[in-house]
Amino acid sequence: MAFADLREFIAAADELGELRRVDAAHWNLEIGAITELVAERKGPALLFDRIPDYPAGYRVLAHPFASTKRTALVLGLSPQLTGFEMLKAWRQRLRQFKPVSPREVSSGPVMENTLTGNKIDLFKFPTPKWHEEDGGRYLGTGCAVITRDPDEGWVNLGTYRCTLVDGEPDRILVKINPPRHARAMIAKYHARRQPCPVAITFGQDPATWMPATYSGVPWGASEYDFAGWLRSEPVEVIKGEVTGLPIPATAEIAIEGEIPAAANQYVEGPFSEWLGYFADKTKGDAFVVNVKSLLHRNDPIILGTPWIKPPAPLFAIPVQAGVVWEQIEGAGIAGVAGVWTPIFDSPFIIVVAVKQAYPGHAKQAGLAAVSCRAANSGARFVIVVDDDVDITNFEEVFWAVATRCDVNTIEIVKNMIAARTDPTLTAEERQTNEILRSRIVIDACRPYARLNDFPRVVGISAEYRKTMMDKWRRSIEPE
Repeated sequence: MAFADLREFIAAADELGELRRVDAAHWNLEIGAITELVAERKGPALLFDRIPDYPAGYRVLAHPFASTKRTALVLGLSPQLTGFEMLKAWRQRLRQFKPVSPREVSSGPVMENTLTGNKIDLFKFPTPKWHEEDGGRYLGTGCAVITRDPDEGWVNLGTYRCTLVDGEPDRILVKINPPRHARAMIAKYHARRQPCPVAITFGQDPATWMPATYSGVPWGASEYDFAGWLRSEPVEVIKGEVTGLPIPATAEIAIEGEIPAAANQYVEGPFSEWLGYFADKTKGDAFVVNVKSLLHRNDPIILGTPWIKPPAPLFAIPVQAGVVWEQIEGAGIAGVAGVWTPIFDSPFIIVVAVKQAYPGHAKQAGLAAVSCRAANSGARFVIVVDDDVDITNFEEVFWAVATRCDVNTIEIVKNMIAARTDPTLTAEERQTNEILRSRIVIDACRPYARLNDFPRVVGISAEYRKTMMDKWRRSIEPE
């Protein structure tokens, strides 16, 4: 289902009983605290309005996609699916991918208010201070940073945290770590001593935002094309008057500007990151955007997706696990029965189920998982289990580790790329260009040579289980 904008998604979530309206929560900590408490309870999406110090109608949507029904709305899947079945359906849909390029239009709702020069004021929106330890107010959490490669001409969308600058209403800081595509593009401009044109949206339809967070879009392919496929129709864009960049015509808020090549001394952070820790405060490490144009709709809505300590995922299924699964099979490994990441937004632990077909099959699958591109920022632990293990049940996974793993077969893979937000890194390590960590592959499968004589698992047969459920369901299942 294609949503023209964020507002249509909100209406659909409301119709499903998946939205809660909250009035009068303060932008300073209260919105963030309520979001965290509701996320911990796996609650509905939250639409904050009547925020103190701001006009009624200037809103914040938080915790937007974390239930199975809301995730299904974004991915164009049946809301009746849950867990692993939804992940499999998503993979099947991915195999039908065909790029759908954006369509340029002459105007759109984002142009209802157009501000330039001294009229630009990023503090006119109710940007939350999400956590007590935050280094500022982060307007950009559910945002899309738009850049164009100066050599190849393709357009990238990425989600990177953006913080307001006290006393400078026409500037914003953007933290983009290597090896992100936007970082590489900015480096190309700066190598020529040129500023990098940039546009950023702070509230867009979910299918346009989701690809900006997704590692399955490779270098050279535009997230706009992926979003068009996901929506089943092109994303309508306007041509930015300042940068020439394509901007979603139905975005809630958009800015245009440039990132100068000169070094800056702005302090950014700390702020929450995807591993559930606050990232360090840095000086001169975030890019400063000099804002030249501010566009916004009447009664704009900020999309807020700050990181919260796991398990509090952005989506109700581990979307990244589907990418890892595709890349393992793309490496020629057959017999993969499933891939799951128990901490949904983090590939730091990856569980792979295989139907063993030959000696070394399990280890081969594990090594493919630990080294695939989708695991670039994580894969600290890869656990390979047999296909009789429910990989979505972490207790069952660790039962397999405890009873089928020979610790002598554990592989330690050294000097693999790591995320700069890895909390085990020292401050000195973060300043280097080689951010490396070791990874572990745990073979928790039955030994291939003993598949026929390994002790049988306790439990009733599938056939008798069905018979008993049909006969005694009312006594077995709670009413």
